[in-house]
Amino acid sequence: MIFKTHPFQKRISYKGTIEDLLKQVVKDYSFGNYKKHKVVGVGYEDFNVVTETDKGKYFLKFFADFRDDENCQRYVDIILSAIEHKVSHPKIYKSNQGYFNKINTLDGKIRFIATEYIDGKTFFDLGLKPSIQEKEFLIRQASIINSMQIAPKFIYDSWAIVNFLQEYKEIKKHLTNVDIGLMEHLAKKLSMVSIEDLPHCFVHGDIIDTNVIRSKNNKLYILDFSVSNVYPRIQELAVMLCDILFEQNKNDFQKTYDRTLEVYQESIKLEQKEIETLPLYTQVAHAMHIIGSVKSALQDGDSIENNHWMEMGREGLVFTSDFWK
Repeated sequence: MIFKTHPFQKRISYKGTIEDLLKQVVKDYSFGNYKKHKVVGVGYEDFNVVTETDKGKYFLKFFADFRDDENCQRYVDIILSAIEHKVSHPKIYKSNQGYFNKINTLDGKIRFIATEYIDGKTFFDLGLKPSIQEKEFLIRQASIINSMQIAPKFIYDSWAIVNFLQEYKEIKKHLTNVDIGLMEHLAKKLSMVSIEDLPHCFVHGDIIDTNVIRSKNNKLYILDFSVSNVYPRIQELAVMLCDILFEQNKNDFQKTYDRTLEVYQESIKLEQKEIETLPLYTQVAHAMHIIGSVKSALQDGDSIENNHWMEMGREGLVFTSDFWK
């Protein structure tokens, strides 16, 4: 039988058959005998695979080449801390090597972790918005994450709100006149904000519909801490409000926005300057979807995922520009 390599496999520079690699991985974890697998086709960085054995299903994250060992260990440490703080995240498995595992191949060192497989779908795959109760659960989860007293080594995320001015300047020549018209005033307004003076904390930074799974028993799980950093605290809510909490009806969005602030402040009281800056941050979050997808298309070509974020960013930026005019 001839096996084909998946395009995402290039992220780990592995040229062999993924089946051979997975057989070695499940053996190291004592997960049983390999049966089949499915590549997770959403995401821009790592190579994620759901693997099935005669004992069950497991989620494997193979870290992309650009990550060094320190970066991979950072990711593991964050997950362990999140689970310890009762964040709803799939459990992580430990092998004889520990939680962070490596395999040497002819193509180089492959680094990976294994976590619990959640039988369900992301809200992206469901094509649905969370219920009111689910939204409130996610907001409370965000407050738990933002209360974690950790400060991992900083990593640059080109999609992050705090990097808008730099990324906008670099990609501006590739944007449409309409996009520029929507973003130019945001750049001026953000340049007048003293980001350093905003309260900072540990922020997941990517609680969006592709990173939240609803299991078949209706439990929600938050995934992918790969871009988490210490950021302005309101960055968490801004990202959520531009995506998984976003509504394209003014009345619905106003209700969601007000309830988000109310629920979040049951645990964490926001300062007045945060409340005043949150609308701008939410608009910039929409703009970053446009910038990020354009940049990704220039680097790796067009894709369904790029088109999704482009459409979401433009619709959201037009809506919020009118909503907060």
